[in-house]
Amino acid sequence: MMIRRIQSRWNAFFFAEEVPYGMALVRITLPLVLLIDVLPRWWFARELFSIDGAPAPLWVNYGNAPLIPELSGATAVALYTLLIACLLTACVGWMTRTSLAVACVLYAGFGLLDAVGTLTKYTVIASHVLFLLAFSQCGAIWSVDAWLRRQNNNPRVGTSSAPKSPVWPTRLLQLLIGLIYLGAAFTKMHTPAYFSGDQLAFWMLADMNFHNRVGQYLSMYPPFLTVTAYLTIVWEVLFVYLIWSPLWRLPALALGVVFHIMTYFTLGLTIFPLVYLAAYLAFLQPAEVERLLVWGKRLLAQFGLYGGLVRSGATVVPFATMRQRPAYAAAVWGMVMAAVAVIGVEVEHHRDVYGRRTAVGPLPLKPLDPELAAQMLGPSRKLRPQDLYYAFDIGTTTLAGLLSDRRDSFRYGEQAIVQCTLQPPHPDMWVELNVLDRENHVLRRIGQVVPRENLRTEFYFSFDESLEPGTYDFALRYDGVELTRRRVTLAGPAATLTAAR
Repeated sequence: MMIRRIQSRWNAFFFAEEVPYGMALVRITLPLVLLIDVLPRWWFARELFSIDGAPAPLWVNYGNAPLIPELSGATAVALYTLLIACLLTACVGWMTRTSLAVACVLYAGFGLLDAVGTLTKYTVIASHVLFLLAFSQCGAIWSVDAWLRRQNNNPRVGTSSAPKSPVWPTRLLQLLIGLIYLGAAFTKMHTPAYFSGDQLAFWMLADMNFHNRVGQYLSMYPPFLTVTAYLTIVWEVLFVYLIWSPLWRLPALALGVVFHIMTYFTLGLTIFPLVYLAAYLAFLQPAEVERLLVWGKRLLAQFGLYGGLVRSGATVVPFATMRQRPAYAAAVWGMVMAAVAVIGVEVEHHRDVYGRRTAVGPLPLKPLDPELAAQMLGPSRKLRPQDLYYAFDIGTTTLAGLLSDRRDSFRYGEQAIVQCTLQPPHPDMWVELNVLDRENHVLRRIGQVVPRENLRTEFYFSFDESLEPGTYDFALRYDGVELTRRRVTLAGPAATLTAAR
């Protein structure tokens, strides 16, 4: 009985038939997102992906044999033009499955040919999404294929049918997103700098992607980053479980939408969050999409922009009962793709990026500046001690490894926590804390070893009766160089502590 129950739930989860609204929305939006990055690279396809330029294949870094053949210049341009055309035809749903399959192979292949600039996390995720879309019936609705099929089966105007299909491609896409989050959480669990907020702070301060003012502002609030880091990892671990709960599904998805939008404002990411937001459309249930369609039609009808019949849903028919599109459709699509590839090669040929057909012949290579060449080929410059220091703060209480009460005034009997944060990467370091009086005399010297895997170290100093009221300096030193110092005030006479005892 239990085995039958498990089998029934398994079949209901993977093989129940639904109208593929979510996958159709992913099919429409994801190619448009990828084109934001793909289109500008067309101008440099010969340089990036062919032996006529300077490709950086992934397998070279590992000393392996080529995974795919190296391309000539014209072949790279033709295939890259074909990639753009397939993304467009997949978006509009013309020869949908074939377009998605070709786009998946080409998109992943060009990423492998340029591991330095093209291959990224979002290209890997997008390749998997394209692969799953190619196995779905995402072209059965809202597509040129559906329109042609409808005309072939029932040419009467106003007739609408939404075919059902097995839901397993949608489930695999949903599980893919949830398992990616789970894997990211496991990676963060082995990164102490993530929980302290240091990793997020350094990411936000760097303009590695694009300028992000919000991230630079939030980096000044380490406690906020620590709380955000813990909330993020809890959400990533629970996401794959919460999305199947009727109660927690929408909050988990809403938090994911907010998370990916904030990566744009705090980290400067653009394509990565858009890829995820497009993939999130697969989580929409058919009933939700139909309610949105009814609401949208009613809204358009109020402004006189829609005069059709407003219904709660389309007429659902089994996908297998629909007649296939004419056989010549594949031939037409193939001829169009071939023509587009030839046009792309011809346009790029007339651009003559290397000047091969000019009167003076190919463009000469520009000699590299001798000083720059010596700098690139010479030994690495030694970092200054100041380059390794990031922050130096004083307080009395820590929360999740961070000072929660930065202060510069203390009383007798209090213990100061002096916290030093270093820039990654740094070597194994011996860091000193010197306590100096107003005459710059060293009263105490405290030293600690900071291993290369740690970004933060702490010193503890007690204000006892041996100190007079007044101002003191805490100086941070490394390798015989003073990096920075902070001045604090010891308030109240020493007799106050004695009387209290």
